[in-house]
Amino acid sequence: MQAWNKLAASHKKGSPALYMAMTGHQPKLLPDNAILLPLDNTIQEDLINDNKPALLSMLHKELRNYAIEIHTEIIKNQRSRKAYLPKDKLQKLMEKNPDIRRLQKEMGLDLLY
Repeated sequence: MQAWNKLAASHKKGSPALYMAMTGHQPKLLPDNAILLPLDNTIQEDLINDNKPALLSMLHKELRNYAIEIHTEIIKNQRSRKAYLPKDKLQKLMEKNPDIRRLQKEMGLDLLY
């Protein structure tokens, strides 16, 4: 993974989107010299595929292994939605701490819009 991190860091300034695609999720080593790179969306997948020859060339040289392959997989977004509205923010807080719901009911509090 050191070689992968080094390769990603080399793209940090020149192509921040490629850097984010490479470092957003931990790549998995598969049998038969394959790397499985989980990605968030098809844009990242296109970016990796467009740069795949250069990435593989650098990895082949760095690791002295010319059988390495990169495979991509789009994963479902596991990140939670950002709460923008006060109602959504309160709901997130209540999920994290149920005592907030109890306090809201005991004190008769309501959100002002």
